[in-house]
Amino acid sequence: GFQLKKRKKGGKGSVPDKGGKGLRHFSMKVCAKVESKGRTTYNEVADELVSELSSASETRGSPDVAYDEKNIRRRVYDALNVLMAMDIISKEKKEITWRGLPSTKGGGTNLEAQ
Repeated sequence: GFQLKKRKKGGKGSVPDKGGKGLRHFSMKVCAKVESKGRTTYNEVADELVSELSSASETRGSPDVAYDEKNIRRRVYDALNVLMAMDIISKEKKEITWRGLPSTKGGGTNLEAQ
């Protein structure tokens, strides 16, 4: 018979795997990239993530690489702005500097365990 699939409350946020394309996935990649470099620029982070992620999507057969690249760059921009607002990175002109994750009394901050 006909049955509607029940959805968990929370909409998009409750989808466990988006093929590694969720904003949280990008944010953690951007965060790790800036942390490993210490000092970098938006273009450097975006270029590296575009090359990493587009080479991964070639195996799956991405129909529109230019569209994917624009989306990746947009997500990198979004993630950097969030990290800036949280004081994890600072930006002066075009240079982005890693400041560190905020620490709490109960231990460190774990982005994956939220």
